[in-house]
Amino acid sequence: MDQKLELILKKLSSLESGQKELNQKFEALESGQKELNNKFEVLESGQKEMKQRLEVMGSGQKELGQIVRAIRDRSEETTATKIDALSMDVHHLHGEIAGVKEEIKDLRNGVIFVNRKVADAELEINMMKQSKNQ
Repeated sequence: MDQKLELILKKLSSLESGQKELNQKFEALESGQKELNNKFEVLESGQKEMKQRLEVMGSGQKELGQIVRAIRDRSEETTATKIDALSMDVHHLHGEIAGVKEEIKDLRNGVIFVNRKVADAELEINMMKQSKNQ
């Protein structure tokens, strides 16, 4: 019976030793799990920070798009205003040129009239000279 008791005690001791080993391994697993949890929390924190940065970048991109559209619209408006001003200048110049052409025509007609009068006067003078000389 002593042998049986010894055998039982050895087995019990072996079981206790195995239990201690299992406890140590379990503690190592728990420690590893805690380390993994810490790393996971760091990753989550980094992900939140990246998400915030992306949101800031997204709002900045949206604002930049609005600025670009405003500049483009303003540029189109400015171009249209310049085209309208140039068109008005061209129409104004067209009117002035037409007026100058009309004045030139009137002056030409006046010069023709004066030339005829001068020619008539010269003819009369020549006729008077001839009649005086005869």
